[in-house]
Amino acid sequence: MTAPHGNGGAPRAEGAAARPAAGNPATRPLAGRRVLLTRSAEDSAAWADALERLGAVPVTLPCIDAAPLGDAALADALRAAADAADWLVFTSRRGVEAFVRLAGADAGRGARIAAVGPATAEAAERALGRVDLVGERGTAESLAESMLYAGAAPEGGARTIVLALAQNARDVLEQRLRAAGAACRRFDVYCTIPAPPRTPRLALSGLGVDAVWLASPSAVEGFTNQVDVDADVPLIAIGPSTAEAIRARGLRVAAEARTPSFEGLLEATR
Repeated sequence: MTAPHGNGGAPRAEGAAARPAAGNPATRPLAGRRVLLTRSAEDSAAWADALERLGAVPVTLPCIDAAPLGDAALADALRAAADAADWLVFTSRRGVEAFVRLAGADAGRGARIAAVGPATAEAAERALGRVDLVGERGTAESLAESMLYAGAAPEGGARTIVLALAQNARDVLEQRLRAAGAACRRFDVYCTIPAPPRTPRLALSGLGVDAVWLASPSAVEGFTNQVDVDADVPLIAIGPSTAEAIRARGLRVAAEARTPSFEGLLEATR
C-alpha cells in the first residue's frame, strides 16, 4: 500500500478527470476522503493524481497485474491477420502495447483502428500513428455499436476484424460484431493476474479508507485475496460485471458507476 502520489508519467486512464481549479471548493467534492485504488500500481497513478486534485486522499493497493502472452507463432499469425484486416480493435492500452510488441507498429497499415475509450485511443495514436473511431461510453457494448454504425459489417465492406484483447476479457464485443455479420479474429495478447492470497490478509478496518474503487472482476478477486472485508466500507463497482463479481463473494455493492470511467466512479462515490 502506498501513500498519495502523483501521476509519475503513467498513461491516462479511460475517462480520467480533467484537472479542476484547486481553489474552488465546488471542484473538490471528495475533500479529505480516503479512496482505496485497486488497479495495478501503474494504472492507479493517473487516478491518484486526479483524486488529489479533487481534494481526496488516494491510497493505492495494487490488486492486479498484467503479463504478456505470445510466441513467434502468435506474432506471425497476428501480423498476417492484421495486414489482411479492415479493422484493428483495442479495448485497453495494454492491448495496443502487446499488439506492437508482437506484430510491430507497421502491421495492419491498411486497417482502420477502433479504440474503446480515450486512453486506449491515446495509446494507439502514440504507437500506431492513428485512430479512426473511439467508443462513446468506454464499454465493449458501446464500441460495438459505434463500429456497426460506422459500417464494420459485410454490408459496410468489412472482411475481417482483428481484436487484440486480454486473455480473460469478456467476449461481448466479438459476439455483438459477429451477430451483425462481421468476421472477427480474436487474439489474446496479454492476461490480467489477480494478486495472490495474502497471509494474513489486511483488515479493511485498519486501512482507514472511506471507499474502495473496484474496476474489474480480476481486481475484485485480487482485493479479496489480500483484504479481509471486516468493515462496512462502501465498495464502488465500475460496471455490472465487476458488481457481479463483488456479490459473488458475498459482499455488498454500495454503488455502481453509470459509466465505466473515472468520472463514473467519482459520481457513484459522491
